[in-house]
Amino acid sequence: MISDAELSIFIKELGELIDDYYRCPEESLKEAIYQDILLLGTAISVEDEHCS
Repeated sequence: MISDAELSIFIKELGELIDDYYRCPEESLKEAIYQDILLLGTAISVEDEHCS
């Protein structure tokens, strides 16, 4: 289980990754960022399911 502080950091990082994704001109790099977004989003989602 992650702390509220850690969850806040994950959510902030997710927002930064989304910004990076939309600003990135290179498709290959965009794909890598997208994979990171999916991974972090899954981690946040799994944590949310444990708290429900």
